[in-house]
Amino acid sequence: MSKNNRIASRVISMILGVLIGVALVVVGSIVKAETLVWLAFVIWGVVVVIGNIPGLIYAIANIKTKGAIFDLIASVIGILLGLGLIFSQNEIITIILAAYMIVFPVIRIVLAKSAWAEQLGREILRIILGVVLLVFGGTIFAVGMDILNLLLSIIGWVVIALTVILGTVAIIKIATEKEAKPADAPIYVEGEETKE
Repeated sequence: MSKNNRIASRVISMILGVLIGVALVVVGSIVKAETLVWLAFVIWGVVVVIGNIPGLIYAIANIKTKGAIFDLIASVIGILLGLGLIFSQNEIITIILAAYMIVFPVIRIVLAKSAWAEQLGREILRIILGVVLLVFGGTIFAVGMDILNLLLSIIGWVVIALTVILGTVAIIKIATEKEAKPADAPIYVEGEETKE
């Protein structure tokens, strides 16, 4: 993928992340807590489903490569858990989804070996959201919904901040990368070998 396409992809991801954060802040400010619980988990489920579709497509397209089976399994599980969260908001589904959002990214980071730092940059938001869901998801069902409005606003601001920071770092990294140049190859001109 060219440098411009990679930057465009990061910018689009940043815009989507900021829009999700803004939506969380707005919804946390104006909607009743009971409606908010339902809406928050439906939105979270939709984000999980949409976030796993590219991994599913990649895994299917590259099924014969080394990590494609893992990506396929992780994406299918993510889509099923996201659908479960959309259609059945309860504490068990929330805990399972939170564990999924923590465990699979950690496995991807470990499997990345030498490229673990780059993979961490890709997975950190999922891990943070999984921890937030694990810590506060059960609390919403067990303790009540008094803090939900404030919590969603805080999560929205955190999502916005992390999206902008991580996206900007990724764009700067991509923009400052040097293009790989092909090795000097001999050029044959009418029976002579020359080098460029």
